Amino acid sequence: MKKVAAFFKNASPLKLVLVGFALGLIAVFFEKPYPSIFLGLRLMGYVLFFWAIIRYFNSK
Repeated sequence: MKKVAAFFKNASPLKLVLVGFALGLIAVFFEKPYPSIFLGLRLMGYVLFFWAIIRYFNSK
């Protein structure tokens, strides 16, 4: 668990955007059978995307 937290803490904004995009893409397959999993994955992708944008602009 510490390695996962360290990854998100030290990851570049580009990696965070890619992970967020991947979560959004995976969420499409859960849309019909599991709507709650779909919404959770979409929410995590959205949060990661905006966290990456904030980290990018804070690094400048």
